[in-house]
Amino acid sequence: MGSGRLQGRVALVTGAGRGIGRAIAEAFAREGAAVGVLDLKAEVADAAAHSIVSEGGKAVAIVGNAGLRADVFAAVDRLLRTVGPPTVLVNNAMWNRYGPLEQQTEEMIGRMIDVGLKGVIWGYQAVLEPMTAAGGGAIVNIGSPSAVLAMANGVMYSAVKAAVAGATRSAAAEFGPRRIRVNAIAPGPTPTDGANLVVSEEAWERRRARVPIGRLGEPRDVANAAVFLASDEASFITGDMLFVDGGITYAFS
Repeated sequence: MGSGRLQGRVALVTGAGRGIGRAIAEAFAREGAAVGVLDLKAEVADAAAHSIVSEGGKAVAIVGNAGLRADVFAAVDRLLRTVGPPTVLVNNAMWNRYGPLEQQTEEMIGRMIDVGLKGVIWGYQAVLEPMTAAGGGAIVNIGSPSAVLAMANGVMYSAVKAAVAGATRSAAAEFGPRRIRVNAIAPGPTPTDGANLVVSEEAWERRRARVPIGRLGEPRDVANAAVFLASDEASFITGDMLFVDGGITYAFS
């Protein structure tokens, strides 16, 4: 187990069934938080929650679509009824397809916006009242270096992540008086099952070659940063975007 940096807190992590989201959920549980594992697929949400519980942590599997307002509010209600008000929210869920812009269909664009941007807004709305009543909390959005870098074949992904960056800064200003901090993490190239669906092995190698540290990221790298931003160690940090990218963003720029 961890050092108890999130002891007694309740966290909701969207897209937590696998990849970076699961790593964050597991890291939060090791630090003492009760975690709501929200995922679209019941089997992966259940597996992630079971893994946490088997290691002595607290977790609640919640099936829902982060891109649907009703589902996000239902997830928060589930936590309120089972383990208490969420004082940590991680907006991690994203659906993405890279490709030339002319090949992006209305359905694809709509789904990226629904999950990647609207999901952040629904998360804000759902936790704002209970988090305020609990005395404050921390929100961590998963952004991307694509928010500040030009990226061919990723116009919509870059647009969504740039919007998330703006929504992070503005929410930090708006929620600060409620003692709610809002920050973002911009992970560098990090292979996961989901990312491997849209990034080839050759593309991963090209990205690795550009990382100054000389390796690709791992989900635990992002999870460690999320624990920090959710903890009291980051109590005077809000409105920021932490680049967990091995230096690739500034080396590339």
